[in-house]
Amino acid sequence: MEDISVASSWPDTMLRAYGDMLSVSDVAHVLNLEERNVRNLLTSSAASTRLPGVKIGKSWRIARDQLRTYLLSHHNQDAALSSSVAERGLS
Repeated sequence: MEDISVASSWPDTMLRAYGDMLSVSDVAHVLNLEERNVRNLLTSSAASTRLPGVKIGKSWRIARDQLRTYLLSHHNQDAALSSSVAERGLS
């Protein structure tokens, strides 16, 4: 059984070292992605996958709280999809 304190602290533990606003580089580091992939998420035409952020000049900034919400909502969607596939025996 998963420790509730560990589950409730994710993704806060990943974001603890960052301020209120993160750069593309910061988000790439946190998510272990390349910066171009973070930019693709920020500019995605699909609202369901778009990472919320604001462009200031040529730079993007992502609010830590919005990134946290994004990660939680997409983590739950991925977990539901995985369990659905496993139940059908398609894994």
